[in-house]
Amino acid sequence: MNTHSIVITGTALATSLGISTEQTWRNVLAMQPSLGAMPALETPAPDAKGGYQAIDLPEDFAAGLPREVRYLRWTITQAMQSAGIDITLSYDPTRCGYVLGTTLHGMRSGGDFLRTGDFSRLQDFLAGHVLQHATAGHGPCGDAITTCSACSSSLGSIALAVTLLESQQLDLVIAGGYDAVSEYAYGGFNALRLVADGPLRSFARDRRGMKLGEGYGIVILERASDAQHRGAKPLAIVAGCGESADAHHLTQPDPEGRGAVLAINAAIKRAKIRPSDVGLIAAHATGTPDNDAGEYAAFSTVFGEALASTPVTAFKTHLGHTLGGAGAVELILSACALRDQIIPASANVSSEDVDFPALSLAVRSPRPGSIKYTLNTSLGFGGANTCVILAAPNSQDAGSEAFGSVELDAEKPGSSAYLRTGVAEDGEVCVTGIGIVLPNAVGVDAFTKLLENSNTIEHDTGPIDESLYIHLLNARRVRRMSAYVKLSLAATTLACMDAGFADSSPLPADCSVLLGSTHGSASYCVDYYKQIVEGGFIAANPALFAEGVPNAAAAHLSLMLGLKGACQTFIGSRTAGMDALRLASLRIASGQWDRAIVGAAEEYLPVINDAYRNCGLYTGGAENGFATGSGAVTFILESRRSMEQRGGRCRGSVGSSASEQFDERDAVSAITSVLSRTVESTAVIGSSNHTWIDQAEQLAIRKSQQQPLPGLYGRLPELFSVGPLAAAAAVMLMARSSATVVATGYDGVASAIRVAPSLTAMGA
Repeated sequence: MNTHSIVITGTALATSLGISTEQTWRNVLAMQPSLGAMPALETPAPDAKGGYQAIDLPEDFAAGLPREVRYLRWTITQAMQSAGIDITLSYDPTRCGYVLGTTLHGMRSGGDFLRTGDFSRLQDFLAGHVLQHATAGHGPCGDAITTCSACSSSLGSIALAVTLLESQQLDLVIAGGYDAVSEYAYGGFNALRLVADGPLRSFARDRRGMKLGEGYGIVILERASDAQHRGAKPLAIVAGCGESADAHHLTQPDPEGRGAVLAINAAIKRAKIRPSDVGLIAAHATGTPDNDAGEYAAFSTVFGEALASTPVTAFKTHLGHTLGGAGAVELILSACALRDQIIPASANVSSEDVDFPALSLAVRSPRPGSIKYTLNTSLGFGGANTCVILAAPNSQDAGSEAFGSVELDAEKPGSSAYLRTGVAEDGEVCVTGIGIVLPNAVGVDAFTKLLENSNTIEHDTGPIDESLYIHLLNARRVRRMSAYVKLSLAATTLACMDAGFADSSPLPADCSVLLGSTHGSASYCVDYYKQIVEGGFIAANPALFAEGVPNAAAAHLSLMLGLKGACQTFIGSRTAGMDALRLASLRIASGQWDRAIVGAAEEYLPVINDAYRNCGLYTGGAENGFATGSGAVTFILESRRSMEQRGGRCRGSVGSSASEQFDERDAVSAITSVLSRTVESTAVIGSSNHTWIDQAEQLAIRKSQQQPLPGLYGRLPELFSVGPLAAAAAVMLMARSSATVVATGYDGVASAIRVAPSLTAMGA
């Protein structure tokens, strides 16, 4: 095993088949049925379709906490015990963090609020707060990130965790994903006619759809050298990861599986293996006609003749579709198959039922196997694809190179992929385009004038009038999209124009999209959920459901620009935009990517204001509280090589970054710590929003002996995830030297990143 490898040293599962990894795995091998009623579903399922609800936890475990918080706390605790981790003895807690994936975070509390009108129920709604409450007292206090790429979320979180480990940002990452059983999800998929009446029959001729499940999957990831040093025994090596986007449709997969091909090829080439080396494929296999057909097409393209002799299993036939948790849940089961050298069988399907003759679907009963590598796929709404390859711990070469990115064949877009690995020549991350859609400032010039103006905002600015930016979009195409999505698209259009990308010279197809948002398409989410609460499942609007998922803007961006790179959205925290900027910068600086779109957007909604008023934060502009608005900021990030090859212009650059949680430690200490880790900067621009955050940041800046720069609050309202990116844009456009942008979240996270204007802007 190469010492540079990333290894899994601990796992935990909570599913319909068990509340531990071993219990779930044993019941998969025993072909134990678990389809049944879902009493935890807030509204009874229609037509007694049933699903796969997780087994109950012990009643006295974290009693009184929301369902997703209880199960997450349980699995994180079990995973740490499985890895033999005592954070206080094994690692510096600030170098241990979390990256979790989810589709619907604390959505169940949203239903509680809509039924009761009690705003206190929303304290566990945002993903950042779910993570904060689930991890309280666990020890790690580095990054706390939640990402969404729909059903690809948790496998995507593992790819991001690998980046944090390989870039030396962290020494240990607790990664994975979750989604609780919920009427919100059931209503949406049922309205899209994707829920089968009978059992889930992956790849069968008469397959009729998915069955919803509930799952929580957590893995402990470390560098092999660190695990070896503390005497840990790895379960598996993360040998390869690949990410891509279909750029095809918001809810329908590419029928030829071209996006999935890119992700699978990238993972295989990063693992430095041949397709025929894979001993087990754990397919996404939702049981829907289109998804299974598209995934089979992808496997056929990648594996060719070797597909017929490569065992394929469909874990969803045992567990249902666990949505955001599916990738991690199924990866852990693949790790068990690798450990035990067993090919697990799919349930509900016989060999005679299989619709695709070249597919070697494992059926009837488990059998012994010869497995050196496993391959898992996760294919999400919006066309977000992730593939992860695991290797046995005794593999000598697996995962020895840096995490690779997909680069597309210019002559055959989307037809092939290869890896570029290694470190960029100078590691510089250039910002070549800035897109601004903010209150009283649409475009860079308007934003610069706003920064020069001494006028201040004293009240909410409300929603930005569409007439100010709709000319940047195809008005007919976007008319059914949420304000959040429209703002994201408009800011990205401006950023592309600013960077010199146009119809005649578009962004290359391998460009990735990483966005951030605290609240996402909140308006559509509320409207959709009200329909279910008031009228039952029959009233669920499938269009609102599809457009209201947190990764809708990233998906539409990949569609609008034809982008096939990674596509993820960081959600549920005031630092979400910073998370996107940090992770994209790390991948570009290390040579994994050449370019990425990074942005954040927030829409204006009175119910959001009411929720923050209940917390004592929103006052509409009075002292000791903030006023709100809407807006978006987008950056085009490129490596210097990419920029110079195309003759682009550098607006500024992004440098070192850090993130920490604060719980038992106070906020001032955490902010001071992240400031100390963003080197080569003497000035700081903070959050500035007339709350306790201002005081904490000012004390930390004073303690770190750095120069405070004027914040943007007053010229702009509180814009949550957008605010830090607006501050970064201000540094690049107006500052005379580099500065650190710091953002502090109400979920107990402080993040900082160093930003510098270009040499031209500084007058050099």
